[in-house]
Amino acid sequence: MTSLARLAELAPGVLVATSRRYSTTSTVLLDGAGGAVVIDPAWDPDELAQIPADLSALGVRCVGGVATHEHYDHVMWHPDLGGVPRWSSEGTVAHLARDRDALLAPLAAYLTPDLIAIAGRLSTLPDAELPWAGPPARCIEHDAHAPHHLAILVEEAGVLVAGDMLSDVELPMPAADDQTLDTYLAGLERLRPAVLASTLLIPGHGTPTGNPLGRYDADMRYLDDLLAGRTPDDPRIDDPENADLHRANLERARPSR
Repeated sequence: MTSLARLAELAPGVLVATSRRYSTTSTVLLDGAGGAVVIDPAWDPDELAQIPADLSALGVRCVGGVATHEHYDHVMWHPDLGGVPRWSSEGTVAHLARDRDALLAPLAAYLTPDLIAIAGRLSTLPDAELPWAGPPARCIEHDAHAPHHLAILVEEAGVLVAGDMLSDVELPMPAADDQTLDTYLAGLERLRPAVLASTLLIPGHGTPTGNPLGRYDADMRYLDDLLAGRTPDDPRIDDPENADLHRANLERARPSR
């Protein structure tokens, strides 16, 4: 395979790059006809620039993009990827249209003004499948980590691009306004059939895995333990980066006990 600076092929037509920042993943799906769809490209300017360079080295062109949800680290773009359609859910597009400046304000610490100017310029997916030349890719919407969050299942390839769900480095992180864990649990249940249909799971942060159900079960055990008042036996709790999140989840679990 052509030597690439960032992208690594994890399965035929599925390439992933992991950022130096928060282990953020960028996913590329090749359509088999010379086109590529880029999902959640991230993060720093040099890393963003390397994605189109890698695509050029592969001899493919970007034909579309997807933002799995509205958070600033998932709506970035690079001009060398082109002025192609960049899709997300209807709710995500609407929220960015209303509150773009507030949602993208944290990017000022990371990106140059020209890159901020093109971040979050999204259009609504026309239906529940990715409009591309590749095999059927179903877009699954839920409200667990963020309102109108998407996951993308390419069932023929057994690939689930999960966005900010099912991570090995990040505990379940409910949407900021969710005062209980019910919405997050509903989102996990919504994803369960896709998890069962996949053999490769790509989280938004962390390490892709060939054991999607193991990731799903780990999140369910963590949440079940919280709701039952038990101390979870989950190694992610020991990571200082998760300390505040774990405390918040403990508070969320209390009304449901």
